[in-house]
Amino acid sequence: MSRDSRQLTINEVARIPFFNDLQDADLKMLSEMLEIYNYEKDKYIFKEGEIQDSMFFIMEGSVIVLKETESGNQETLAQFASPQVIGEMALISPGTRSASIMSITPVTVIRFGCSSFEKIIKTKPLLAVNILKKAGDTVCTRLKKANQTYLKAIHEPKNA
Repeated sequence: MSRDSRQLTINEVARIPFFNDLQDADLKMLSEMLEIYNYEKDKYIFKEGEIQDSMFFIMEGSVIVLKETESGNQETLAQFASPQVIGEMALISPGTRSASIMSITPVTVIRFGCSSFEKIIKTKPLLAVNILKKAGDTVCTRLKKANQTYLKAIHEPKNA
């Protein structure tokens, strides 16, 4: 992993789906808070059980979501490609990561730290509500998909 020290431009922030409907002043504030990271293929962006301190936006590349099984193996739950948000539960609920994210191609992500989100809550509450709604929508969409996948799995005939 390497951190890119340059600051994002307002136009780059506006291309992030979470932020594409914001005013320039809000985009400028976010450009000063967001950090760019680059990962090689087969590198963890974060691991299950780590403290949640940020969410990420995949700007280039693809990742897989891994969950540890009771036997200690890792199962692939999903695959995401840019543009996509990962780790959004960090904004909603403090605690530890519920799954791991690993790059399957070289990946560029934008990190949005929970400490930056807390600053937004204090200084721009309407912007914070907007971001929180989008994080909640993402969680809801993924939960609905997981429920459908679960129902399909338990109702499919088992192959003998």
